[in-house]
Amino acid sequence: MMGYRQTSISFILSICLSWLLVPTLALSNQRNLDEPPPRTNGRSAGSRGCSNDEPIVENAPPGIILLAPNQDLVRTTSSNPSFAWFIRDSKPRQVQFRLYEENITTKKYSLIKEIEDKNFQSKSGIMVLPMPKNVILKEGGKYLWQVELICDRRHPSGNLFAEAELQVISVKPEFKNQLREAVSQSKQAKLYAKTGFDYDALMTILMVNKSDFVQKKATKQLKNSLLDKVATKPSELESLQNSSIYLIAWE
Repeated sequence: MMGYRQTSISFILSICLSWLLVPTLALSNQRNLDEPPPRTNGRSAGSRGCSNDEPIVENAPPGIILLAPNQDLVRTTSSNPSFAWFIRDSKPRQVQFRLYEENITTKKYSLIKEIEDKNFQSKSGIMVLPMPKNVILKEGGKYLWQVELICDRRHPSGNLFAEAELQVISVKPEFKNQLREAVSQSKQAKLYAKTGFDYDALMTILMVNKSDFVQKKATKQLKNSLLDKVATKPSELESLQNSSIYLIAWE
């Protein structure tokens, strides 16, 4: 009889413990989106994708590559910049974009802009996202931007994501005048590159009117040289250079 009671008590305790663990396990599968995820090098981990729908070929690039030349802290002269990234897989999936701002005192990041609309879908190639006009970054401010590919809403820990840092810097009035005098995006891109602002040069080139064949031809070499600063190996560079470019309008 005593053995039966002990068994019953143990069984009841195990059920109670299991119910107590359910919320803990559920919480462990969620991320606090107000804080950025663990640092990446501007690309999603490894070569895995969201599923086995598409076989991964040898030397395939990562599922996500942020177009951040040199992969370290990116400098921009724009307080209303654009952001761009490469998506490898052709199957559309929801994309989420987040922008964080660093607190100058605590050095911690807080979320200031988020796009998580279900209609924001991935496209295989290079996606370019200009920031809405009401998103103004502070001169001297340091930011972190993140792109996340939703593989399974029930298991966010399995999503693909990549992030990179960006800092807004001030420029001399003479440089601003030179930019105003540059009558085309191609000339502006070359001026940015000549002055060492590779990120601004690349964003400008990606937004060049693709219907203008002469302009496209004149900037192709510069675009490829800037993409070379993003890629970490020849196979990545080839994928970036051969990608279609999609300009995304989003408020």
